[in-house]
Amino acid sequence: MLNQKNGTAIFELSGESLEAAKRLEDEIRKELETVKPMNSGNMLAIQKSWESFYKGLVARLQQEQPGLLAQTGLAAPAVQVQEGKDSLPRAYVEFPAIFSSPEEEPRYFMYVPVDYKGDYFKPEDGAQVDDAKAAQIDDLLFAGGWLGNAPLVTMTKEGTATPADYAPAPEADGEKTTHTRRTFVAGGESLAAIGDYEQRQREYRAACERARKAIEKIAELGFPELQETAPAGETLRASVSYRYGGHLEGKTEMLLSVRMEGTASMWNAGKTLPLQDNAAWTLKQSHGNEYVVEPRRDTPAGQALARIMDAIPSTPSLSEYPVLLGDFSFRASQIENALGVNGIVPQVRELGGKKILVYNTEDDDTRNFTPQGAKPLSTKVFNWLDADERDRNMGYTPPPMPPVVKAALAGPKPPQGPRLKF
Repeated sequence: MLNQKNGTAIFELSGESLEAAKRLEDEIRKELETVKPMNSGNMLAIQKSWESFYKGLVARLQQEQPGLLAQTGLAAPAVQVQEGKDSLPRAYVEFPAIFSSPEEEPRYFMYVPVDYKGDYFKPEDGAQVDDAKAAQIDDLLFAGGWLGNAPLVTMTKEGTATPADYAPAPEADGEKTTHTRRTFVAGGESLAAIGDYEQRQREYRAACERARKAIEKIAELGFPELQETAPAGETLRASVSYRYGGHLEGKTEMLLSVRMEGTASMWNAGKTLPLQDNAAWTLKQSHGNEYVVEPRRDTPAGQALARIMDAIPSTPSLSEYPVLLGDFSFRASQIENALGVNGIVPQVRELGGKKILVYNTEDDDTRNFTPQGAKPLSTKVFNWLDADERDRNMGYTPPPMPPVVKAALAGPKPPQGPRLKF
């Protein structure tokens, strides 16, 4: 729903606000003449580069054209507060954003954040749209997520302290999820089990990497012969991956394909070539021209490869550690059943410098289970730490940490003995 607290209001710009949007575009072009943000390389670095560009643009306009910032909503931030099931409120400062449509004669739309009180910026001469038209505009601008339309100016949202007068919204009527999570800070025997599991994971990945490199090197020895079946001048690349789990029951399969780099023609890039058995392996076709590698055991080359692949241990699993296994009730959906989601085997997350065990369960599960040596952690605290991590991954500054989260990470205060008198 539009216009609800912490929601969005959409306006089609016209008159004064439309002219302001076009002037803002001119200022962006002017800024780009002297400031060159990154457009290739590391994605996070590109994001930071453009954030710096927009901050510099806004800083200049604050000095030169503060009225333009006011007309385009860039001087009208809103504080929105997010809150959900088993979560503490999280507040963010968000700004209006202007998008132009991909039409021959572009139209301009402003998406305006509605603050936690229900107030929002209204662009001059802009026509606010209803829910039905908003869906059409979304489809025009973003094509259901297929069109990467960016606003004229991106002002990255930033976390802020939850306003003192914020009042949580009443719980909406309708279907409510019964799933929840129980979380614990690992310690003692449970922490030792996690440490053993992670060590085995490192050893497993190292063994897989040795096998991957060996298969890659053998595949490259066959490139001269394969070049005869590839377009003239094309460069080849061996792609080796591995899979495990499910029907493999602890076994690991190594997968090989040889792909063209697209040096002769861009249309060749990524295309695979059919492969044949050789002195080191037999191949079983998996998907397309991707093959499962089986080492031969009747040739010296195959026996050497077999020793490397046989050294890959069984895939480690947390289900192998009885000390970690819970017994929570969990009514899994068909998809969750297929994915192996249950109330027995936990996930391990590292948040706030702690190893946290996360179990799926139901709201009505009251059984008293705690992994050996672990300490119960409030689900609200866990969800806060989880949201902090998502914010950082998106390049956002998280809101300030509430005292209850700080206290949970600090742990109990050590007991104080009697005061000594001197």
